[in-house]
Amino acid sequence: MFAPVPLRSFCAVVLSGAVAACGGGGGGGSTSVPRGGSTPTPVPTSTAGTEAAYQCPSSDSASVARASGATREVRRHSGSGRRAAAAAPDTLLAVTYGAQAAAASRSVLEARERSTGGRISAELTFAHIGLTTHVLAVPAAQAPAIAKALRDSSDVRSVAVTGARRYPSTVSTPYFPNDPYFDGFLGSSAPLYETASIPGQWDAHITKLEYAFGYSQPNNGSGITNAAALGSSSVKIAVIDSGEDTTHPELQSKVVYQKCFITDEIGHQSISSFETDPVGHGTDVAGIAAADTNNDFGFTGAGGNTVIEGYRVYPAPVDSCANPASTDTQCGADPVDIASAIEDALDQHANVINLSLGGGGCQNGVDDDQTEGNAVEDAIAAGTIVVAAAGNDATDGSDTQGLEAPACDSGVIAAGASALADGEPNGDGNQNGSSLNPSEYVASYSDYGSPGAAVKSSSAWGIVAPGGDPNTDSDADDLHWVENIWTSTPYMANASDTSFEGECTDDDSDVLTTPPVDCRTFIAGTSMASPRVAGAAALILAVNPSYQSPLLCTSADDIGDPHEGCGRLNIYRAMAVVVGDPTPP
Repeated sequence: MFAPVPLRSFCAVVLSGAVAACGGGGGGGSTSVPRGGSTPTPVPTSTAGTEAAYQCPSSDSASVARASGATREVRRHSGSGRRAAAAAPDTLLAVTYGAQAAAASRSVLEARERSTGGRISAELTFAHIGLTTHVLAVPAAQAPAIAKALRDSSDVRSVAVTGARRYPSTVSTPYFPNDPYFDGFLGSSAPLYETASIPGQWDAHITKLEYAFGYSQPNNGSGITNAAALGSSSVKIAVIDSGEDTTHPELQSKVVYQKCFITDEIGHQSISSFETDPVGHGTDVAGIAAADTNNDFGFTGAGGNTVIEGYRVYPAPVDSCANPASTDTQCGADPVDIASAIEDALDQHANVINLSLGGGGCQNGVDDDQTEGNAVEDAIAAGTIVVAAAGNDATDGSDTQGLEAPACDSGVIAAGASALADGEPNGDGNQNGSSLNPSEYVASYSDYGSPGAAVKSSSAWGIVAPGGDPNTDSDADDLHWVENIWTSTPYMANASDTSFEGECTDDDSDVLTTPPVDCRTFIAGTSMASPRVAGAAALILAVNPSYQSPLLCTSADDIGDPHEGCGRLNIYRAMAVVVGDPTPP
């Protein structure tokens, strides 16, 4: 285990229920109860764990029991909080050198590090910023003295504690792929093609994705046709999360690469080229970003034909992870694994990296975990777009410390969550708007940075995108949630364990479409906003590979909320700019 430091989590919003999965600091993780169900009794925290939980899978076939739920009572998944780490015997130190010096004197440096009584746990080279970091496990009591001794060496750039875990945001003819949830079960008779009781993808339609797609079709009314506006398989989003269910019909053809990095409680890293998703969070995030489009099934991904590089950095969970207050290290990801995944994604030429996770913070844009921060900086220096969930603590934005790391890292696109008010009680407690004319606001849980910059300004703290804002875990209003895919292989402690379960059933049993089995859930959080932004960036890159991220801000919508950053994502307006529409919306 590591020294007592804040942990990091996934970024779905915490309410009152179970499953851990989201941005830390009182708002990460995900919880779930059935529609209309009761809040589960909190599970006692376990800090023991098993060594097997920290092993990467040896294949992409799940080794956990499959869920058997087959009712219309879709489970609602929301978030977890920032947790304090359990006390641990070892501290991990990130010892950073210039990359050239580290390569030339490798044996000398390693001998010196071992002479301190430490054990070299991992080595990462950040080629684009010219740095190499050795992760050194040292006795906690001796860590300050060892850190000082290493800092006094002339070839050492810096020494810092690492290991604070991250826990589970003018086309006149729009184009609708044949995916039923995107098309809507009521068609255009419902605003945003969805109602409080009929599911759909309001989160896609409010960003006007169908109009962005419209540019891909001839005779769309703009006089411009660009097939790439439907996305391209040459553009890759690296989803670094709890893994992806590669057997899901929406992801089978979209996950083109898999990798797993999981570090255990004493700093041993397991690596494999396979992933599974026992939690569900990573599968959901991947679906929002890039679910298979035009496959006559389920959902449409924000990135259209974009493909996914899937990364798992979280251990197998235990039911204690369903408790937002859990300190179990099995519920969090080690920043060394996050950094390893980022560096591997750069080797695999990822165009966009999505990080729906977080915890801790930054000082003047510098990540409080040097290992993670160096990896993020390296990715940005390589020209890769990095999007991260803002966090779910409802932290005020007196400065960028309102955001969690890595969303607060310099150069990262921070994604806060927007939500709908449709006249029914929501998480914000207001009853504004109506079912026929819902209004939009920044979700009650969403973190945000300084409100000083103007709307549409690229100097704003970040951008907001749909994340939902339910008032309780059993909120039955579909417009208060984001619905998308979920893992078909959730962790189950026993045959009746439903803590991480979604709805896995033939769609024809409840929405009159066709099999096969679709696993999905309702969920809320900045974790859901982040892949919406990442997918939008990937869609733009398909049309213009030299696109720069400020475009998403300068084309955003003003929703009139002081916490909206540069505004709410509008992919239609951004696409109009890159295709050269002379009369953009």
